[in-house]
Amino acid sequence: MPNLKKWVNLSFLFCGIVTWIFLREIFEVVFSAVGFVQPGWLLAPSDIAGVAAGLAVFVFFVKWPRANGYLESVLVELSKVTWPARKETIISTGVVAVLAAIATVCVLFFDTVWAWIARSILY
Repeated sequence: MPNLKKWVNLSFLFCGIVTWIFLREIFEVVFSAVGFVQPGWLLAPSDIAGVAAGLAVFVFFVKWPRANGYLESVLVELSKVTWPARKETIISTGVVAVLAAIATVCVLFFDTVWAWIARSILY
């Protein structure tokens, strides 16, 4: 599969961005709880800490050969998968939606019956 390294690095970049967003929120809560005063900077300290953590995760994964090898093998296996056609996917989605609707109606029916029974016994 050509350009495997590009997809591997993009996935590591995605992991870094998710880490940045997640840890930014955690640092925001921690800094607020501790009473850390937010200076009037363009970026808040929680943003800087989140970016640093996200960048560290990205660099760590890019430099770790086991992670690179694992993700490359995953991408090679994904390239071997036979994906369903669009029509088959649409039909399968419709079947799942109809069955979910039927299950919802059944649960609603039994819930209503049990609520009626409980009300008639308790009241």
